[in-house]
Amino acid sequence: MDLVLKSFELAAETDTDITPLIYDKYFKSSPESEDLMSHIDELVRGKMMEEVFRLLMVENYQPEAEYLSFEVKNHESAYNVEPDMYIKLLEAVRLAVKDALTSEWSIDYEEAWQCRIGDLTNELFNRSKKFSV
Repeated sequence: MDLVLKSFELAAETDTDITPLIYDKYFKSSPESEDLMSHIDELVRGKMMEEVFRLLMVENYQPEAEYLSFEVKNHESAYNVEPDMYIKLLEAVRLAVKDALTSEWSIDYEEAWQCRIGDLTNELFNRSKKFSV
């Protein structure tokens, strides 16, 4: 069973919109990201978060290679996104899901999330001109 996917499902069952929680956590850990995103409306932020959720639910990034390369290049050149911003965003998602699950969160979920964030971060960093793993 994919525990990251399961944790998303459990979070959805709480009827809590975790997107505002994610952005709150993200902007607290990365104020420079809030400045970069100050012109982006809620609709675009929602679409961005949908894509982040989708990527966190992927177990194999090989089919996503071209898409990830495009997105990283675009974010670096158009928005001057720094590699650590990806980590902070993914951590904010993990923390928001953890908060939504409260007592249901376990070490198994924690380990699954750490592994998935590590995998996705490696994929992103491998495509970055600013950083490589």
